[in-house]
Amino acid sequence: MSAIAIPKESLLDTVLKAVIIYDDFDSATRATALLERVATRAEEAMKWDIKPWKFDVLKQPALAALTVAVAANADLIVIALRRRRSTPVELLNWLKNWADHRRIEDAALLALPPDETEATAVWTEVRALAEGQGLIFLDRYNTEDDGSPALLGHRRRRHHVAPGPTRVFAGRLPPPPHWGINE
Repeated sequence: MSAIAIPKESLLDTVLKAVIIYDDFDSATRATALLERVATRAEEAMKWDIKPWKFDVLKQPALAALTVAVAANADLIVIALRRRRSTPVELLNWLKNWADHRRIEDAALLALPPDETEATAVWTEVRALAEGQGLIFLDRYNTEDDGSPALLGHRRRRHHVAPGPTRVFAGRLPPPPHWGINE
């Protein structure tokens, strides 16, 4: 089948946007690899548009405001913090702000534990925040009936939220018109 025969809308449905908040390079690499495995195992063609951000960005108010605006169109926020046993206040504030300003109705959160078996306070608190905000919380250990990762189960179609406020933080930066900072 040629690319001309494929409707343009179906191409847009296969690109999912993800933000990875990480504290070390290994965590970012691990999260990116997980998303790539999910794309490889997907029944339909898909790819990720991944924006990795080091956790330290959330500690700077101006940068945190900008990242919320950029992440407003994200389908998935991945929390990959291996070096943190407790949940940083900056992370919870950022997630709440992002949830309030997101434009994707069925956006999801995924908190990766630091190893394959252990769920930390970060994982538990992010799950509680997701439930409190009406967000989907994904558990990477669950699978669908066909054995595919649960990360794909909720993403059959993108749903947009009605336009939100024009400013992320009152008196701060307006959201950029595009997904990427440099676009």
